[in-house]
Amino acid sequence: ENVGIIKMEEDIKMLGEVVVKSSRPVTAIKGNALVTTVANSQLSHAGTANDVLRQVPMVTGRDGNFEVFGKGTPLIYINGRLVQDKNELAQLNSQDIKNVEVITNPGAKYDASAKSVIRIRTKLPQGDGFGGTLRAQNGFRHYFSSMEQANLKYRTGGLELFTNLNYYGGKFYSMENMKMETQGATSWLQNIESINRMRNNEFFGKFGFSWMINEHHSVGAYYMNGAGLQKPHSDYSSISYADGKLDDEVAAVKEVRSHAVPKHHANIYYNGEVGKLGIDFNMDYMWRKKRETSEQSETNMNQQKNVVASTSIGHLRMFAEKLVLSYPLWKGQFEMGNEYTASQVLNDFNINMETIGNSNTKSDEKNMAGFFSIGQQFGKIAVEAGLRYEHVNFKYTEDGQLKEDKSKTYNNIFPSLSISTEIGKTQWALSYTSKMQRPSYDDLDGTVTYVNRLLLGSGNPYLSPIKIHSVELMGAWKHFFAKVSYDYKKDAVINVSKPYGEDGEIKLLTMENTPKIQELQAFLGAQFQIGIWQPKVNVGIIKQWLTGEYLGERKSFSNPLGVVQFQNAIHLPGDIWMNIDMEWNSRGNKENMKLSSSSSFNAKLYKAFCKNRFSMTLEGNDIFNKSNRDIQFYNKDVTLWQSNTSDSRSLLLTLQYNFNTSKNRYKGKGAGNEELNRF
Repeated sequence: ENVGIIKMEEDIKMLGEVVVKSSRPVTAIKGNALVTTVANSQLSHAGTANDVLRQVPMVTGRDGNFEVFGKGTPLIYINGRLVQDKNELAQLNSQDIKNVEVITNPGAKYDASAKSVIRIRTKLPQGDGFGGTLRAQNGFRHYFSSMEQANLKYRTGGLELFTNLNYYGGKFYSMENMKMETQGATSWLQNIESINRMRNNEFFGKFGFSWMINEHHSVGAYYMNGAGLQKPHSDYSSISYADGKLDDEVAAVKEVRSHAVPKHHANIYYNGEVGKLGIDFNMDYMWRKKRETSEQSETNMNQQKNVVASTSIGHLRMFAEKLVLSYPLWKGQFEMGNEYTASQVLNDFNINMETIGNSNTKSDEKNMAGFFSIGQQFGKIAVEAGLRYEHVNFKYTEDGQLKEDKSKTYNNIFPSLSISTEIGKTQWALSYTSKMQRPSYDDLDGTVTYVNRLLLGSGNPYLSPIKIHSVELMGAWKHFFAKVSYDYKKDAVINVSKPYGEDGEIKLLTMENTPKIQELQAFLGAQFQIGIWQPKVNVGIIKQWLTGEYLGERKSFSNPLGVVQFQNAIHLPGDIWMNIDMEWNSRGNKENMKLSSSSSFNAKLYKAFCKNRFSMTLEGNDIFNKSNRDIQFYNKDVTLWQSNTSDSRSLLLTLQYNFNTSKNRYKGKGAGNEELNRF
């Protein structure tokens, strides 16, 4: 029982080395999100967040204008704060990004209109004092264009002061061809060609602060404003035939001046913890004014002249607040909150044509929502269930008179459920959501606009929201991932044509609800690394089921749309990164339209200097100018072909300098986020 004193003495063994090898896929599934790792991958050398998103699976687009495959325009968040201006993506350096999450079936805590969400997370902050980023991008998109940015920050302790200053300017070019055939008492054929040039000058400024009081409490606010001046100039030529005989030939020149000032937007937030209770509160206010004047001078084949002049003054106003409370519950977390949005859109339109007439419209909408979600972890199985309730009161006024038939009230409940797990070396996620996509305010505006004497356009204040039920299955294995989803869209919105005027010869292009559209989507991707070469291959297909009325019969619009992406990153000597990307889109149907095929070929060189403080990027986009898609539209007695042959090629040189870099500490997530997109 008594063994005495036992003493342990140090004995050092010298090891040669320990090598741990593992293969982590760049893309993986986390909950109901597809997560792409950026840090310590070739994506960290992409340039900006814009360049990163172009390389993320299921995301297409560029320069802040992105879409998620089959899910439309997403809400984009940076560290939980909504990106209110697409230019913010150009201000975020790719080297500061940790990962990107793509959610194609967002749950109850997001607005019922949000069909997809992209969440960008950055690395941990570092550095106090004065710092920032200076960025200049200049190049040619047929004409010269320029973008200059200065993002400055000053930090001391928990206080951060920041300001962003931006200028965008240049001249832009496009050429459009449209052919429209109408069958009726008279068979009309119109050929319209236009060459468009636009000068753009836009200034944008933002300043604010964030104060991390301690590790449990943070407050902040910002205010931003801007002014934009656009001067489009268009040269039109229109030839019309009545029953196969030449009816008229018109040459026209259209001058537009669009002045957007001011663009007020302010946000204030509080983010903190009281015990185990998490609190996230945001309040937003936005007010904007836009004035547009247009003058179209026409000369017909008999040398008769006609001038169509119009003026449009628009006011946009929004107030929103959002509160989210979170609390640990059993093996997970419970979240609940509310969101309130009040918005108003006014448009005063005047035109010198009696057949169209002046209009003064106002849209008032109030949206009150409450939601909760519960997430639990049972071994390898994660479950999250949520419920959202929205009460929407929409009022539409014309010339000061409330239009009861165009005013609507909605009360809706939106459930959501997601289950994710691991089976062997595979990851799986199954989700269901109920959504409602509300029309934009432009789509709801009944103001009639003039194209020519036989063609007009307008929105439709009678439009109902689109109700969407979506079921989705995602899977990942090693370097492969796949997604299959089914969407049922009730009261889907499509483009239609209607007779206008007493004789019906004039056609009005507008929108209306159709009973349903069913859609099946599939997407497959793979990513590899072979020495200095890192290729990615993505393949997707969308098939819808829809029939519509055309020339007295039912026409099917069920041909699928496909996409193939082949992306290549090559690490050259001298720490230079070269990207060569190709994309091909097949022809097929979208709603009651037929889209032609398209392709694009992009190349880029990126080099960083001075320990990544200075970088230079040279890129050529759509080198063969094949990315534009022709559209054929079929509805009732109208067939319309539209071709956009604008020069989408660009050659850009970007210079960027970073000093004392660190991520933004601003934790405001914003309120009324989906409403801002509708504006």
